[in-house]
Amino acid sequence: WRSGQQILDVRAYLPLDLALQPVPRRQLPDTLSVQATADSVDLSVLEALTPAVQQVTGVFSTDLGMAGTWEAPRLRGGLQISGATATVPALSVRYEDVNGRFTFSGDSIAVQPLSVRSDRGRADVTGVVRLERLTRPVLDLRIAADQFKALDLRNNVAITASGRLSLRGPVFGASLTGQAKVTSGALYFADLVQKRIINLDELADTLLASMIEQQRLGPEFKNVFLDSLRIDDLGLEMGNDVWLRSNEANIQLTGSVRLTKRRNFYLVSGSLQAVRGTYRLKVGVLSRDFVVTEGTVKYFGTPDQDAALDIVAKHVVHPVPTPNQRNPEDITVVAHITGTLLVPKVTLEAEKRDLSQTEIISYLLFGKSTVDLGGDQGGIADQRAVVQSALSLLSGEIEQTIVSGGVPVDYVEIRPGGGGQGDPLLGWQFAVGRQLGSKTFLVVNAGFCGGRPVYVSNTLGVSLQFRISPEWRTEASFEPAQTCVDPSVETLGTTVPRQVGLDLFWEKRY
Repeated sequence: WRSGQQILDVRAYLPLDLALQPVPRRQLPDTLSVQATADSVDLSVLEALTPAVQQVTGVFSTDLGMAGTWEAPRLRGGLQISGATATVPALSVRYEDVNGRFTFSGDSIAVQPLSVRSDRGRADVTGVVRLERLTRPVLDLRIAADQFKALDLRNNVAITASGRLSLRGPVFGASLTGQAKVTSGALYFADLVQKRIINLDELADTLLASMIEQQRLGPEFKNVFLDSLRIDDLGLEMGNDVWLRSNEANIQLTGSVRLTKRRNFYLVSGSLQAVRGTYRLKVGVLSRDFVVTEGTVKYFGTPDQDAALDIVAKHVVHPVPTPNQRNPEDITVVAHITGTLLVPKVTLEAEKRDLSQTEIISYLLFGKSTVDLGGDQGGIADQRAVVQSALSLLSGEIEQTIVSGGVPVDYVEIRPGGGGQGDPLLGWQFAVGRQLGSKTFLVVNAGFCGGRPVYVSNTLGVSLQFRISPEWRTEASFEPAQTCVDPSVETLGTTVPRQVGLDLFWEKRY
């Protein structure tokens, strides 16, 4: 009742055996009779019926009748939902502007259509639900999504997608097919980098199981519908704003895979590319930042979900000056990750130099060779490594807070020791990036040197990356050649030169 008027009336005759003892069948072979009418009833009553939704608003109206038997129900009438909103705690999303009409006729329920808005996108559901029996509904639904936020589990996974999907079959055992594009998303994971090798098992969990049961998104995901759901060759394409993120990594993904689910087995085939990003390599208490330049993770559709790896990342070492070399040249350390997800292989090499793995690690951690580490400056190098590692850890926390805190940037890099003179406090380098459209990525960088004036000419730089096709891309940059110069060669009025770069890249993947 509302304001003295009846707004909801339900009358039902359900032939059930309610004996307080076991019986072969509770549903008796007699005629059903259900009549329900409602006029703008508040949908908030759903909160009292199920914990699956919260903060429900909106109204529904219905004039529904049911006859027939349990085995052959006959429906008539309709149900209208207007202006509904609801929060789904299991998905951490709020659905708004939920409107739809359901028409009941015979053994079928027609969805005409059901529209839902989430964040800036929407999804429309149309189709038919047919009742083979009253307790066995069979789905024949079509889902059209446009920039629809499907879920947003903080520090786990957030997905916004577009596509056209079909959901057919009995409710328990339905089959999902179609093609979808993850237009925006962030997959959060932990401990990508451990000790001296990259823990690629975590990368496997992230690429595959963040969207499925293995990542254990929470007990809310464990229900009969999802457990029994079949996925038949579902195409998943990564859009231009999909990232892997953790305290150690921020990697952009592209490419596409096809997903099939049978019982508890998820079979993935296809390739994903790591086009840009950063990760932090930890060796004990020390850490170093690497920049992902390219990479491929190729799946073969095997039950073990293994994949072939080919990933390249780089780190520029600024060696500590020595009496013999006051201005040593920078060393670019390249990490090659090959093998498979289950058995990865990591090797290090120095660009344009023939150095052993031991020498590379020595330069990577302490900024000097093993021979120089044994000299008088060893203690200073150790202190420098500890200080720079602490600064790297701090900058990593700041980067993670920025990219996951709603700031409209996709890429953040804060690197101490940009001065290149061995002192991690001498200079800092900052960079922020943003995806612009489907093919363009803009990076603005700045370098600051302690004790020196800051001007636009010696501080700011910009880089613009444009993908012409899947095989061809260009990159143009305009930035200072060096932010901090050696004080012994710096003179009053020295103009910091700027460099202009234009590169054309061709990539071929097999």
